[in-house]
Amino acid sequence: MPKRHLEGHTVGERAKIRKSLGSLKSLTVQPVTRERYEKARTDFYSWLRQEKLAIPCSSYQLDLIVSDYLEALWAAGKGRTEGSNILAALQDAQPHLKGQLKLSWRLMKTWVTNEIPNRAPPLSLDALHLLVGYALFKQMNLFALSLLVGFHGLLRTGELLQLEARHVAISQAKGPAVLSLGLTKGGKRHGAAESVTIHAEDVCRRLFQWKQMVRPSSSLTGTSHKWRKTFSEVLQAVGLSKFDFRPYSLRRGGATNHFQIHGRFDALLVLGRWHAASTARVYINEGLAVLSNISLPWNKFTRNLRSQYLSSLTKPLAKLELTKIPSQNRGRWKKGAKKRHRGYVSINGWRSPAVSGFGRALE
Repeated sequence: MPKRHLEGHTVGERAKIRKSLGSLKSLTVQPVTRERYEKARTDFYSWLRQEKLAIPCSSYQLDLIVSDYLEALWAAGKGRTEGSNILAALQDAQPHLKGQLKLSWRLMKTWVTNEIPNRAPPLSLDALHLLVGYALFKQMNLFALSLLVGFHGLLRTGELLQLEARHVAISQAKGPAVLSLGLTKGGKRHGAAESVTIHAEDVCRRLFQWKQMVRPSSSLTGTSHKWRKTFSEVLQAVGLSKFDFRPYSLRRGGATNHFQIHGRFDALLVLGRWHAASTARVYINEGLAVLSNISLPWNKFTRNLRSQYLSSLTKPLAKLELTKIPSQNRGRWKKGAKKRHRGYVSINGWRSPAVSGFGRALE
């Protein structure tokens, strides 16, 4: 969905702005959602041709056919997202169908009731400390910071991966830190930008240090695929891969931990930016139940890693070791390639060793 624009002062200004935005009909849903709807309708039409069926003229007959299509998706082992997509896609194309596909929606509700979604399990506070401790041990400081920010800020994965230094407002090392998230998933629905405030002192001092030394456009996580790959590698290294933790586990774990500590449901709704209390209740109730069944593999190695982070809470943050640009006269370099130093990150004429691809976020 295009960014919002202020209304122009004249008829000509408004017409010019609206021309760049597109028609009202094209703005009803986001482009990525429209693509998903088009694919759902295409798959539905292919099924109709395969079954030698035609699209009926009445909503009653269409409801019967769509319900048969849902049964076919169910029998074929398709995900429930495909079922909900076709219902939403048909109503997007023909808004008058809203409230007319009663049988189809009843079957969809039955699908949801009888098949529990495979949600990301919440990451416990101990597991977070274990991951952060390993990252600090391997000198992946930016990755460690991204884990802390995602957990304590209750950020969705996309919000975390898009976070840049200019989105962070912090005036002192002890915080608080305000993260401007712009038009997020929930913000787009209500036409309002969203933000989140982090009060955890250790997270704030690390954010303050990072913001002081990087450019406003610097990304906290670097490229999405590298960050996700590192997340999986760290889980594997500390023996937590069997729990099926995913990046979204940071948000779910942060929500569960916040409720365990403070016990205030209203404050959790504000921090997590949920507009529906029922959604937050699912997070809490299911999260607490899942955490009670997770037993972390504590041994000498994992305890040392957790202590690696906990001991850093009372110590000054380590400064990045910067070195002068090395001599470019050694070795054979192709023309124009001397300025490229793989494994190094440039900061105002200085260079610092990059760690697992995350050093590039300092540029």
